Amino acid sequence: CTLCSLCVLCDLFSSIGGAIKPVVTFTPNWGNILGGDDVTLTCDVPSTVPEEPRTYHWYKDKRPIPGDQQRLHIFVSSVERDSGDYQCQTIGGDISDPVFLNVTDNYLILQRPPSVIYEGDPLTLRCHHWRFYDAINKKFYKDDQEIKSSESDSTFHIPNIMMSQSGLYKCTKQIQLNGGSNVQELSDVSLISVKELFSPPEIKVTPSRVIEGDEMTVRCDTRLDPLRGGTELYFAFYRDGRTVQGYNVSDTYRVQSSQLEDSGNYTCEVRTRSDTVRKMSDEIYIQIYDYTVQNIIRLVISGFVLSAAVCFTYFHNKW
Repeated sequence: CTLCSLCVLCDLFSSIGGAIKPVVTFTPNWGNILGGDDVTLTCDVPSTVPEEPRTYHWYKDKRPIPGDQQRLHIFVSSVERDSGDYQCQTIGGDISDPVFLNVTDNYLILQRPPSVIYEGDPLTLRCHHWRFYDAINKKFYKDDQEIKSSESDSTFHIPNIMMSQSGLYKCTKQIQLNGGSNVQELSDVSLISVKELFSPPEIKVTPSRVIEGDEMTVRCDTRLDPLRGGTELYFAFYRDGRTVQGYNVSDTYRVQSSQLEDSGNYTCEVRTRSDTVRKMSDEIYIQIYDYTVQNIIRLVISGFVLSAAVCFTYFHNKW
């Protein structure tokens, strides 16, 4: 029994450790850098205990590397030494998912965040060149259409990116080599694919046939991407374009005793807490059936069934 209890405790600690999965982040937040750039990797561990002391372990390409602090500093990066998948882990906790740091020897790169980009996220792209050269005429393109031109600003920012803004992004710069006597226009591209945060909502009503006096439940059904499971969604319901339930965290609208005037065209809307993503369902018509009429229909049907049964019995016995 003692051994069984210990096993249960081990399973419990294992499950607790498994729930605390760290995340590796970069500062500056670029997944691709030039050789010679500096970057700091941070092991972020979700916890309800502030400033909890921990010992950290770092891995590159699944092999342990020196470092036992929350932050790992890389100074004057090189392609051979520093490119690869980075992970971190705390004692008793799960290892993080790998995050790839791409170090290149190009004169110019288009930098983007290393993480997956979801609709509603802010996105910043940076047209970055080797520090020892000067550059002029910075331009950004999306699918070969120019979207920004600047002499001084090397970044392009989208506050809340939408899925329709997915595409092939490119930046160009005129690099002044050899003290400015030789000018070359260089470019780099990056495919930006924006993932769906949650699916377009769909209205579902219970019961499927609502009779006057019944309790009616209208649900706004949507699917949130599991990797963003902590995103808080808010729901609102409308009948014939008018609000019947304002935004709150409940995805359900209930009518305790449905009345005929509750019939109408229903829609629901879902948005994020920050209101960066908002989606409306298709319209469906919900009919509340009259209780008296339904009873008459039931009586007529019951009478017809009863008459048919009597006739069948009569002719069956006669034959």
